[in-house]
Amino acid sequence: MQAHRIRRDPPGQRPAAVRPLSRASRPARRDAADDDFDFEPIAAVAPAPPVRARARAVAEVDDRPSDRRRVFSALLSSVVPGTGQLVNARWRIAVQFALPSLVLAGVAVLVAKLVPLPQLLALALAPTTIVALLILNAIVFGWRVLAAGQAFFDRRFDWRPRPAAGAGLALILVVTAVPHLFAASIGLGAMNAFSSIFSTASVTGGVAGARSGPVPVPGGRINVLLVGVDSGTGRDHALSDTMMVISVDPVGRTVSMVSVPRDMVNAPLSSGASYAPKLNSLMSFAQRNPKQFPEGGMRTLEDTIGLILGIPINYYVTADLASFENLVDALGGIDINVAKALDDPTYHGYGVKMGWSVTAGPHHFDGSDALAYARIRHPAGESDFTRQARQQALLIALRHQLASPDLVLRLPSLISIVGKDIETDIPRDQLPNLAAVASEITSKSIFQLVVRYPMVRPGTVSPYGSVQIPDLAKIQAAAALLFTAPGVKPSVAGATSAAASTEPSPADSSSPSTGP
Repeated sequence: MQAHRIRRDPPGQRPAAVRPLSRASRPARRDAADDDFDFEPIAAVAPAPPVRARARAVAEVDDRPSDRRRVFSALLSSVVPGTGQLVNARWRIAVQFALPSLVLAGVAVLVAKLVPLPQLLALALAPTTIVALLILNAIVFGWRVLAAGQAFFDRRFDWRPRPAAGAGLALILVVTAVPHLFAASIGLGAMNAFSSIFSTASVTGGVAGARSGPVPVPGGRINVLLVGVDSGTGRDHALSDTMMVISVDPVGRTVSMVSVPRDMVNAPLSSGASYAPKLNSLMSFAQRNPKQFPEGGMRTLEDTIGLILGIPINYYVTADLASFENLVDALGGIDINVAKALDDPTYHGYGVKMGWSVTAGPHHFDGSDALAYARIRHPAGESDFTRQARQQALLIALRHQLASPDLVLRLPSLISIVGKDIETDIPRDQLPNLAAVASEITSKSIFQLVVRYPMVRPGTVSPYGSVQIPDLAKIQAAAALLFTAPGVKPSVAGATSAAASTEPSPADSSSPSTGP
């Protein structure tokens, strides 16, 4: 066999041409049978690989990207799928990952620009929407993980990365999972919270066979009774501290609001009888007497207020005073323009030890201050009627705060609060329509009324003390101007201003009312 000596070249250099040894330098042939001298045979050398193959292999080893580059490409793809593939020069794969992501982002931006935030959140309250969003959240997370993994394990890298690179990938996946876990927790929390909010406990009052309210006609007014319940310490039953009807006209895009005095007596019942005590005790009394009021406490109150105003009450929303305080705090406070200075040295409770006052002008209230502003009634010139007007102003301010762009950031705490303390029987499929109208409502589209003198007159009835005696004809005449047919602009003519004096006088009965 002819032996060749191969010169080993440094890596990266093209080896010199391999030539056989000259005849002069070849070892002499020796006969194997010749025993005069020993010799060491030359071992056979395997044929060298082709020159071009060796050069290509050396180049690939030298040009192989580092672990830093693979971690960096994985990081980019975890943020925006497809960008890591661009770094790795995988153009076709980059387009496959980036195109669905860009389409989804474009649709999200388009929806956010076209749909107002309140309506968008209302749409998200539907159980099917929440489930769909949770599934979409999981798909997006999986897509980001897949894109990061493909960029990290691209075939131009070593299949087995170094431990440091593997740790980097693990950290990227953890960081990628955090926002999706946060979104999933909000979605699951919303499902639990709204299952509690949209219950029928207050409608039935624990009574089997209790009924709900009349369903609004398509395109007709939607009348909702808002009840603020005071169940503070020292009371064996809850009182309806605030009773306000909010009527939404989906055609005219207007909202009508009317507050009913809590001290009203002799309120009509659906049975044809009258409820002699103060109106604020009716709901609790009906719940404690299911045989007399089989429709339940809340439905009894809805029917009675509907008879007082001459309109059907379709739905209700109830919240206690503490939940209102927590709701305002969860929204970051509300802005109120106080018409005149107020000072009540005797007010206490719900975060106020003793005494509360405020100057005239714009203020930013937290929960306890907002609740104090809504409840005080002992300052000079103040009464239950002026307090009801302040409560309406707070509700309007609350509506403005709910439409603020930073509401999304406050959703976790907001959902936690409303899920525990607020109940309603409004169907979830009605919420987008209500939110759509609310998003178009301006201050000029809100019409307010407080039922006061001459629609009610003060009196003293034993054993209920100071009360308000209603004139149902006058109340219903004013309500007819407020709760107009769909598309007809409401008015508050025929009612006195909420800021006027509460003392009855001949001038009161003849003075025209003024709107807010």
